[in-house]
Amino acid sequence: LQKLIHLLQATDDPLIQEQALITLSNSAAFSVNQDIIRNLDGLSVIGGMLSDCVPIVKEKALNALNNLSMNIKNQEEIQEYITQVCRNVETAPLNSDVQLAGLRLLTNMSVTRDYHHKMINSIPCFFHLLAEGTDRTQIQVLKVLVNLSANPAMTRHLLRAQV
Repeated sequence: LQKLIHLLQATDDPLIQEQALITLSNSAAFSVNQDIIRNLDGLSVIGGMLSDCVPIVKEKALNALNNLSMNIKNQEEIQEYITQVCRNVETAPLNSDVQLAGLRLLTNMSVTRDYHHKMINSIPCFFHLLAEGTDRTQIQVLKVLVNLSANPAMTRHLLRAQV
């Protein structure tokens, strides 16, 4: 895991980055690896890939963070990237793999109320995706919106959103 994280830091080759991120994502299926990746500063390395301009790298980074977000301590670090993830969802092509990967991560990060406030500015985008997206996109957006709607503090933001 340490070598994969160092490889991500050392290379600019999108193919190598993609494969390293897939391997880290698969490794994150095991809870012990989630802690190891966090302790090796892997979350910040993977989070740094969210600003990559190569869509497949961005998608794989989102997928890796999604798998890593099953851990509360990891969520505490991943929450720093919620604004960037929302921006990725908003700017990605409609129904793209990047958009869906971002929505899946936001779904996991919105299960608890802790980070809802970081998604407020994206609520109009979520409603737009609900109206314009394919079935897959709509289902993923609905999951985020259901999580947000479970929080009474979000009611005003959801009802006042410019759609």
